[in-house]
Amino acid sequence: MGTDISSVVDKALLSDAWALKLREQHLIGPHILGIEVTQGIQYFRASRHLTDPADRGPNNSLRLVAFKTAWVRVYVRAGWGGAVNLTGHLQVRAMRNKWWLPVWTDVGTLTPQTPGTVTAQALPDYATERGTTTATLNFIVPAEDMAGTMSFKANIWRADDASAAIVDTETVEADVSLLQTLRVRGLMVAYNGPNAAGNGTLNIAAPTVGQLQTTAAWSHTVFPVQADGVFSSAGTVTLTVPLTGSPPNPGGCSAGWITLNGQLAAAKANDGNRTDVVYYGLLPNGVPMGPVIGCASNGVTSGGVNNGTTMAHELGHFAGLPHAPCGTPGNAAYPAYEPYDPAGTPTASIGEYGLDINNGAIHQPAEKDFMSYCGPRWTSIFTHQMLINNAIFAPTSVHPRFRIPELYDPWLWPWEYIPDPAPEPWEHWKHHIEELRMRPVITLIGTFERDASITMQHVMRVNAQPTIATGVPTQMVAELVGANGDVLASAPVMRIPADAHGGGCGCGGGCGGDGEPPVYGFQAMVPDVGRGAALRIVHVGALDDAEGKLHRPLTVAWERKAAARTVKLGEIGVKPGPRGVTLSWKTDGAGADGAVLSCSVQFSKDGGRSWNGCAVGITEGKVQIPADTLPSGKVQFRVLAHDGFDTAVRTSNAVEIAARAPNVAIMNPSAGARVETATPMRLWAHAQSGSGERIDGEAFEWRLDGETVGIGRELWIIAPKPGPHEVSVVVADGHIKGEASTAFTTFGPDRDTPPPRKPGKRGR
Repeated sequence: MGTDISSVVDKALLSDAWALKLREQHLIGPHILGIEVTQGIQYFRASRHLTDPADRGPNNSLRLVAFKTAWVRVYVRAGWGGAVNLTGHLQVRAMRNKWWLPVWTDVGTLTPQTPGTVTAQALPDYATERGTTTATLNFIVPAEDMAGTMSFKANIWRADDASAAIVDTETVEADVSLLQTLRVRGLMVAYNGPNAAGNGTLNIAAPTVGQLQTTAAWSHTVFPVQADGVFSSAGTVTLTVPLTGSPPNPGGCSAGWITLNGQLAAAKANDGNRTDVVYYGLLPNGVPMGPVIGCASNGVTSGGVNNGTTMAHELGHFAGLPHAPCGTPGNAAYPAYEPYDPAGTPTASIGEYGLDINNGAIHQPAEKDFMSYCGPRWTSIFTHQMLINNAIFAPTSVHPRFRIPELYDPWLWPWEYIPDPAPEPWEHWKHHIEELRMRPVITLIGTFERDASITMQHVMRVNAQPTIATGVPTQMVAELVGANGDVLASAPVMRIPADAHGGGCGCGGGCGGDGEPPVYGFQAMVPDVGRGAALRIVHVGALDDAEGKLHRPLTVAWERKAAARTVKLGEIGVKPGPRGVTLSWKTDGAGADGAVLSCSVQFSKDGGRSWNGCAVGITEGKVQIPADTLPSGKVQFRVLAHDGFDTAVRTSNAVEIAARAPNVAIMNPSAGARVETATPMRLWAHAQSGSGERIDGEAFEWRLDGETVGIGRELWIIAPKPGPHEVSVVVADGHIKGEASTAFTTFGPDRDTPPPRKPGKRGR
C-alpha cells in the first residue's frame, strides 16, 4: 500500500505523469489517481478540459447537500505493469453529534456498482474516462446517509486476487451539512374551453397532488435539494381560454398565459401568498398550448403534468434565474465555458461533466443549461452555484446551534408555532417572524394593455403576506380612497416580469432578449384599513425629491366605487364524502360597479390559526374539494365572496374528515422509461400523509413484477432482464396504505458487457 499524499498535493490537478512520479512506490503497480463525489455536476481535474482558469474549481468544490444521493467515482491507474483489472470498496464515515460532541461514525462499507471491476490504464484519454462510467469504480451513497462532515475512503485491489490484498488507498472529505428542501404548493388547473381546432369544447379535470410530485422528479434530480420534498395543493382554478398564440416579445408569455397566471396569483393570495413555499401552476395534459409551454409571471410559475424540464426551468425563474444564453443575450452573468463555447461568447454550456444520480448517465460539458432554450439539457456549474443557499429552498444546516423547527405538515403556518413571547433562541427570529405573519390586504391583480389601459382580473380582501417578491415598481400606485377623497392607504403597483419556456431552441417566437413587454401582468397589495369609498390606480410620475410625496395632479388609470350595499353570505353546507368534501352556500348581492361576483374557499385544521386555499373563481354557490388535497381530522372551511370591492367571509363549523391513504408517487423510474439491463437502477418514491406528519422510510415496500424487492424511500437494484416490467410501492400510514405503480422496459446490453453483479450490503 502506498502513502496517501492527498494532504500534501492535489495530485488530480497535476498531469498523470507527475502524479506517478510523486507516488514513486506505484511506478510499477496500480494506484488511485483521485476521487470524485457528485450529486449532479462536479469539478474534477478541471484544468484538463476547461481552458480558461477563471472557469475552473478545485476537485469536488461544487457544494454537496444533505440527504441527496451521491455517486462516488474512483479513478485508477495501472502503473508500469500494463492494463490490470481492479476492484475495491468504499468506507463511508460521517461526523455526527453524540452528547453534544462531534464523533466520527462508521456509516457503512460499499461495494462497487456493476460490473464491479474496472480495467485500469496507464494514461487514458481524459474525456473518455470522465465521460464513461465503466472507466471508474462507482459507489452509490444513499440519500439517508449523506449528512454532516463526511469521509470517503477508497481501497483497491486486483480483481483476480482472492486475498483482496489492498494495493492503494485514497481518502477525501466533504462538507455535506447544507440542507435545502423543495416545498411546492400546487395550483391545480382544470380546463373548460375550446379545443385546439376551435371547433369544440374540452372539459379536463385538474391534476392531482400525486401528479405534482412526479412532475417534480426532474427538478429534484437537478436541483441541490434533499430527496424528500413537501408537496400539497393550494387550490384549483378553471381555465377557459387556450394557451396558444405568440408572446408580445421574444422570451415573454402569451396573453393566455398571463391570464392564467393572473388566476394563479389570485389562488396564491387566497392561500396567504406564502414566502416559505414555491407556488406552481400545474396544467392537465390536453390543454391547447404552444409555442409557449410554460410561463413564470404574476409571482407564480406554471407548466404541464409530467413536463419535468419545464417545471425546473420555471422554478429556476422563481429562484431568481434569468434565461441562460442560447441564441439570446440571456443572463449577462452567465460565463462562457471554453472550449465548449466560443471565446467570450456564452452559449449556455454546462461547463463540467454532469451525472444523473438516478442511473449514472453522463452529461457532457457541451450540453445546455436547463434555463436555456437549447438542448440536451442539464444543470450547469453556474446554475448549481446560484441555487446553493437560495432562499426558495429555505437553506439551513443539519447541525445548527438553533433554528425554527422544521414542519413537514404543509397545512400549518410554521411561524404560528413559535412561542410568543419567544424565549431564547427563538428571540433571534422575532423580526423574521413578524415579516412572515399574515396581514389584511386588498390585492389587485390585472393586466396593463398595449393601449395603456388596465384590465382588472381580481380584487380580493384577504389575509396574506404583503410581499410581491419578483415585482418591479411602476409609475403607478393603487389607492384606497375615503368618502371625502382622502387616501386611506396605498401601495405601489408592481409589474411582474414574465419568462416563458418553449420547445427547442426557441422561446415562443424566437430567442430574443428578456426585455419589458408591451403587455404585462401586475399586482398591488394595499393595506386593508377599512372599507373606503373607492379603489383606484393612478399614474404618479416621479416622487417629489424635496418632500418625498407624489406629484399632483394624478392621472387615474382605473377606478372602482363601492357597491351601495355589501355582499352577504348565508350558512355554509359541508358534506364529506369518499371523493372529497362538497361545500354549498348562498350569496346576497351583486358585483360592485359592474364587476363579477366570485367566491374563494379556504380551510383550517388548527382552529383558524393557519388558513389554506382550496379554490378560487367560483361563480356558483357550490364546489367539491378533492380528498387528496385535504388533511384528515377536524377541519373548518370558510367562504370568501368578492364583489370586486368588498369581501364577505363566512366560516363553517368543524367537520370530521376520515383518514385517507397517503398521496404516493414514484419519482423514478418514470412511466415508460427505458433502462439498460444489468445496470444500477434507482427506485425512489415520495409520499405525503393525510395527517401532515412525515412518513418514515421503513413504511415504503417495493415490488418488482409482483415480488417484494426491498424497503425504503429509496432502493437500489440491478435492472432486470430485457422486456416490459412493472414496479410498485406500497406505503403504510398507520393502518392505511397507499400505492403507486409504473411500467418500464429494459433492453439488452452489448455482447461485451460483463455479467451483472448485485450491489453489496452496507455495513453499519
